[in-house]
Amino acid sequence: GLIFYTFRIMVGIGFFFAALMLFTALQWLRGKLTAEKIVQQRLLLYGWLFAAPLGYLAVECGWIVRCVGRQPWVVYGQIRTADVVSPVPAGDILASLTSFVVVYSILLFATLFFGSRILQQGPNLNLPLPGIDTTGVDVSPAEHIPDSRPAEATQEAQE
Repeated sequence: GLIFYTFRIMVGIGFFFAALMLFTALQWLRGKLTAEKIVQQRLLLYGWLFAAPLGYLAVECGWIVRCVGRQPWVVYGQIRTADVVSPVPAGDILASLTSFVVVYSILLFATLFFGSRILQQGPNLNLPLPGIDTTGVDVSPAEHIPDSRPAEATQEAQE
């Protein structure tokens, strides 16, 4: 049952990604993904938000299908599955797996916590821009300088 369901989950995620990509392309061709109109596409934005972790899930399902399904540690016709079972007790394997899950869960929550803090604070506009010695971003409007060229020169430039 494990291989059956993980394969279908992986394929279902692939079809979801394809449908989401086609729907996004359709909305883009209709002109609904401009900076002003994209906020009205809540279903599409939630679809992409939902899709973010699905790629990892699809990869894991593919790994399960490949490694559990074909049993790469068994040589066909030479060694039976019963001969290659690990002598490590199940409790040790469970403790190792639990340790990995705990460590990676801590890393996930730390990433989400610090990432959300950075996003809530927003960009620091007082930092110097790369390649510019002055700090900060000038947000004042530029001074209008009228064109000092004769009218004939501006008409030729426009043609």
